[in-house]
Amino acid sequence: MCEENIAEDFLTSLFMHEKGWKSVYIPKVLAEGLAPDDFLNYYKQQFRWTRGSLEVIFKYNPLLRRGLSGSQRLQYLLSASYYLSGSVIILDALLPVIYLLTGQTPVVTSTMTLALVFVPYMWINLYALQRTSNFTYSFQAIAFSLSAWWLQLTALAAVLTNRKTSFAVTSKATHDGGRPNFLRLVVPQLVFAALGVLALAVGANREGLSPSLLANVAWLAVHIAIAVPFVVAASPSRAPRKHPLAVDQPVPARNSPVEASEPFPASVAPALQPVHD
Repeated sequence: MCEENIAEDFLTSLFMHEKGWKSVYIPKVLAEGLAPDDFLNYYKQQFRWTRGSLEVIFKYNPLLRRGLSGSQRLQYLLSASYYLSGSVIILDALLPVIYLLTGQTPVVTSTMTLALVFVPYMWINLYALQRTSNFTYSFQAIAFSLSAWWLQLTALAAVLTNRKTSFAVTSKATHDGGRPNFLRLVVPQLVFAALGVLALAVGANREGLSPSLLANVAWLAVHIAIAVPFVVAASPSRAPRKHPLAVDQPVPARNSPVEASEPFPASVAPALQPVHD
């Protein structure tokens, strides 16, 4: 296993293919991984994957590996370059904000031209998403993917500057009855939402409820709605408790032995839970 990169499995497969090893896709579930148990661990996992994949592009560029076939070079590059999408996502989200604040249209084109480009683009993306997810994707999954733009930009900056990164946030500090608070990890998303509200007020004050304002507000609302599941997941209300709650449940005692076939009293049965090895 290659340990030069934090995405060691990805880089190991690249090196093996470069040395002539063959691989076969097996369409069966042979192993299952455990999902992160809270938002902090999810954030760390995504950051690790993002930085590791981006390092593959800049340090082990698949296009320059001599032992790879043309198809393999393209596939490795596409897999790693996915994490560059954060810059595109935030740029797209800021377009309506720029218009509402300044009144300047970032893209000047006819409605027909925009429709001819935008509609096929969206259809192809949704179709590809359906095929690759076996038609089981959810809005929350899409929201998490699109809301990770700040995480991706941070990882990109760390790779370009060759800077070591660490997380100051830990799950030791708890709030809300023992629930950890990870809201500081989504401050960029909260700032964007606040900027959007400010831009809406500025735009409405400048031109009222014009068609262009309504169109930009609708697009802005889509981006804010996408960020909601991401922010909610970081809030204390969605985090697992660090310590179990103690619940007092009186249990009547008896001195006489109980037969195995004798049922438990009704007052005791609800407090009993099955124990599994």
